[in-house]
Amino acid sequence: MKKLHLFIVMMLSAFALQAVAADTPLLQFDLNHFDGWTYHRHDVVLDHDLIAYNRVTLFTAASGEQYTLESPEFSCQGIDTLKVQMKYILDPGFNPNKVAPRVQVLDKQGNVLRSVDIPVLAEVITQTLESMIPVTGLTDATLLFSAPNAREVEEVFPVVKTVIVLGATTSGSEHKPGDVTGDGVVDVSDVNVVINVMLGKNQDPEVKLWADLNDDGSVDVSDVNAVINIMLGKA
Repeated sequence: MKKLHLFIVMMLSAFALQAVAADTPLLQFDLNHFDGWTYHRHDVVLDHDLIAYNRVTLFTAASGEQYTLESPEFSCQGIDTLKVQMKYILDPGFNPNKVAPRVQVLDKQGNVLRSVDIPVLAEVITQTLESMIPVTGLTDATLLFSAPNAREVEEVFPVVKTVIVLGATTSGSEHKPGDVTGDGVVDVSDVNVVINVMLGKNQDPEVKLWADLNDDGSVDVSDVNAVINIMLGKA
């Protein structure tokens, strides 16, 4: 499985992630936009300097406490899908499986409604990661960013530098083959979602159905190849 995942990641490294469209974001986190965001770390206050000096780190402390970043509450009404894009900075020599960020959608009571792990590319220190998260039927939510497999004892400290979250409405539109995210286009975000489903990191039944491109009842590397071929115009 490790060799298979490495092979898929190597294929993905050939494609650049698309830039976020110039729509007004639902959420934004950067040097100038951090009001309402919460950095869950003991005795650490989220401020301009903390972000500027790459100190918003996600990992599990030696005590077992997870250091996480939580967004303000926002409205999901009229939105089917969240497009999450984040700039992620990694230590040299990192293990991709250890530092992969997890994005969770929480309700007002803090219950986890959706959870997606975003794969990272090997040997790329600064990465722009992107994921599509279905939110059909939700009203208000918050996003929680973590890196649960990054451990303090291993001195692995992935950094969140920026976050942009856009909303997409796809209800009533024709679903294209390979458009797993339902945003109307087939791109690298669809490949990422199929990989997450294949690795068991996305258990959403509707997404699983869309990710099974060859309709054989399972999501595997053949489905990843299928969506890549559609993205490249080969199918």
